[in-house]
Amino acid sequence: MKKSKPALGFIQIIMLVLLQALPLAAEDIVQSTWTKTPLQVDGQTGEWTGEAVTSQKSAGVDCAFRNDGRDLYVLLIFKDPKFLSSIDMTGLTISASSTGKKDKDWGVRFLRKAVSGEQLIEYMQKMGQPLPEARQAEIKDKQQLVLFTATAINKKGEEVFPSGPVADIDLPGFRTGRQDNSVIYELRIPLASREVHPTGLGAEPGKDVKIGFEWGGLTKEMREAMRGQARGTATGADANRDEQTTGSYMGAPPSGPSGPKKYSFWVDVKLAPGE
Repeated sequence: MKKSKPALGFIQIIMLVLLQALPLAAEDIVQSTWTKTPLQVDGQTGEWTGEAVTSQKSAGVDCAFRNDGRDLYVLLIFKDPKFLSSIDMTGLTISASSTGKKDKDWGVRFLRKAVSGEQLIEYMQKMGQPLPEARQAEIKDKQQLVLFTATAINKKGEEVFPSGPVADIDLPGFRTGRQDNSVIYELRIPLASREVHPTGLGAEPGKDVKIGFEWGGLTKEMREAMRGQARGTATGADANRDEQTTGSYMGAPPSGPSGPKKYSFWVDVKLAPGE
């Protein structure tokens, strides 16, 4: 005797609900490895030798995680430069949630900038760890420095800074490097709560955390430059600036009329509990 279509539909619904209720398989959770000593964040893979990596094929990147009692360390390896897209312009944003949901209400944006000495001093002041006066005097008159910024952002993409000085915390940071034909991103994010510092991951060793990565696409400035080119209004210095902004995308060519591609992925990570 054949089952009626309504009955089959009901069975399918029940099966779907059961599948959605199943917990994440253990093999789908990426294990962070405990590190006894803080890693030197330098964009190199020396301290990661022998570490197992997880491949994110859709985003063209391999990743690995380590942590101690204070910080989470992240290694990203881009083997094909096309997947970098416009990362030098947009930066790399990491979101994290301990609720199991893909929550993007909070994030840390890692972005390399060319700044003056005064701007570097101002940045460290905003981050709650002002530079010593001797260091300020040393760099104050510098016209161009490379600053690897790592600032908290809200769901609107606005930067969020602490209300005052914050001691006894490692600020987030990152460096980039090259190995053979791969581009390396190495990052550090404090585990502290966001009440302590807005860049804090808000997770303790041994806990599960869902971590999202996003980069590429167009920034607000890039969109405005493209609109100006479409109207044919850019001339002189503006035209040169627009060509630099929308033509090469910091080494990555545009992918169609809509501009460079945006990439993102999420990873369920279990922080190492310690020793």
